[in-house]
Amino acid sequence: MDKLAKWCIWLRRRSFFRVAQRTFAVLMPIATVGAFFQVLQDSVFAPESFIYNLFDFDRIMSDRFWDIGTSLSQCVVEVIFGLFCLFTVYFSASFTAKIYRKDATMAGISALTSLLVMVYLFQLGLTGRISLITGGYLGFQYTFFALLLGYGVGQVFHWLGADYEPVNYEHTKLVQDRAIKALKLTLVTVIGGVIIGGILYAAISKVKANFSLSAMTSTVENSNNLFITVPSTALASFLSWLGIEEPILRLSNVETSAAATANLTYVMRRGSIWKIPYPYLGGSLISTYGVMGGCAVVLALAVAILIRGRRKEPETVAKMNLWPLLFSSSRGFLVGLPVILNPIYVIQLILVPVVNMLIAALAIFLHIVPTPVYPILTGTPGPLVPFFATNGNWPTLIFSIFLFCLDVVMMIPAVKLDNRTKALLQSYEMEDDSHV
Repeated sequence: MDKLAKWCIWLRRRSFFRVAQRTFAVLMPIATVGAFFQVLQDSVFAPESFIYNLFDFDRIMSDRFWDIGTSLSQCVVEVIFGLFCLFTVYFSASFTAKIYRKDATMAGISALTSLLVMVYLFQLGLTGRISLITGGYLGFQYTFFALLLGYGVGQVFHWLGADYEPVNYEHTKLVQDRAIKALKLTLVTVIGGVIIGGILYAAISKVKANFSLSAMTSTVENSNNLFITVPSTALASFLSWLGIEEPILRLSNVETSAAATANLTYVMRRGSIWKIPYPYLGGSLISTYGVMGGCAVVLALAVAILIRGRRKEPETVAKMNLWPLLFSSSRGFLVGLPVILNPIYVIQLILVPVVNMLIAALAIFLHIVPTPVYPILTGTPGPLVPFFATNGNWPTLIFSIFLFCLDVVMMIPAVKLDNRTKALLQSYEMEDDSHV
């Protein structure tokens, strides 16, 4: 445990991880607010959601109230999570510049400009039209790329920029001097964005006919081979830990799977959920057991923190996000803890979905539980997803609760490692103070 804790401390002291931790710390409030509004959007005001149908909102909620609630919740979610990369790239560049005592404000503005230029050219090459906001490439699912770009721009200011000492009051002349000094660096970073965006434009223009993440993930979704689905899930989980959420979202979208449609058609015709054509279907196993509807793995981590955590900050973040996590909105917790790019949690975040799928496949093979085939209402609590996906099969409910409890147990070592890491950090800080 001590060796792992020291390795985590060493990794977290690297400049990129320090920047990531500080960026997520400052973005925690808006991510948490966005998570609550995402629950409203996906679970309260969505006709296909669990809460909406459970309380029969279609009958008791007025159309005007529904219109207002839907518009407001969608507005907040789109502004926060649809443009999350804008906030991320700014603060990533800003904190990188601060580490080296450079102009953080100008670094953030330069990074923001470079990101927009790159996305503009990428979208132009991919679709042939200009759509900065609607393309989705500024959203939460691409956070890692924004972090990386912001860090790179901050390094440009590190190597080429003049030292900057903040002052309590800056009059216009000092601000103008700062802007003039940053002109060359801004030009360098924007030109770099143009070059990278141009390369992306040229590459995408040549291969855009074959460039489709949906096409790449459909093979896994329609696969009945565990040797394909399990490694793919592990890779997608690792990418999600990095801050690239799109692959795991695609893989868990079982409704787009042709094989899932074949399974459901078989059940509807035969009237039996057993002996379906694709018993180990990738999309079904990933969605129902691997991630249990979206964020049951992260919910298990929050529960483990509340059970075995010894630090006030993680417990506070877990308590604040319990409601969103329960209804499949994990982004506030992923940023607030943070989980993204936190080496303490990487093993569990990869291992738990894989173990869930393997145990579920074994249970299906032994006919303990049937293969999930039915579509699920959005926002269904994670441990209940398999139950509803098998049309209310009670052994499946018992099995899924057992699986969730196992996930909590598997998360406890990571919580203990976090506790130990914090204790070692405090001892290091005390030693440093004693030497001073």
